[in-house]
Amino acid sequence: MVKHVFGLFLAVAVVSETMAQFFGGGGFLPSGGIGGMGGYKYGPAWGSLSGSYDGRRLGPVDVGGGAHFKLPNDGFAGARASVQPGVGGTSSLYGKVNIFDTPTHRLDVQGHHDRFLNRDLKPVGPAINEIGANYKHVGGATAHIGASKIGSGPIQGSLGASVPLVSTPQGGINLGVKGIAGEGMKPQGEIGVVGEIKF
Repeated sequence: MVKHVFGLFLAVAVVSETMAQFFGGGGFLPSGGIGGMGGYKYGPAWGSLSGSYDGRRLGPVDVGGGAHFKLPNDGFAGARASVQPGVGGTSSLYGKVNIFDTPTHRLDVQGHHDRFLNRDLKPVGPAINEIGANYKHVGGATAHIGASKIGSGPIQGSLGASVPLVSTPQGGINLGVKGIAGEGMKPQGEIGVVGEIKF
């Protein structure tokens, strides 16, 4: 006997001239029951609420919110949080800024800071921090360097670069290197050639 599972999803969005937006959706869950979510967005700020019902009881309710701001040259900055009332959740601060952008070179720096929240919405456990820089050359070369740290643990760094050996509209061949290193660990790295064909 073959069991057929199907889903139905409904999404609604209402936008006003003041850039305020209501959004939401719902559907049947493959395991039975229904799930849904709804939210409101105004300018850079947003909030949402989601939950489910399996036919016998309500499932966990998730409440989310935050703000996302656009910065010049495709940069951004923001904050967000997602929690289950009485349980806990997560929160994040993040951003990306452009250092320079010329016809030949572009350099962006980005980072984020994440925390777990307890049932009282207070930070608990170690903070997770990451920062990195991305470089692009008009000729197709790229490079990345980054570092991450969890609480008082060791810092782990990573780097990578890619240089086009052959580049055509139909694809190309790139020479790439990448590696990771950190306190108390043996550095690891690799080098390789990657080809791409576009159809």
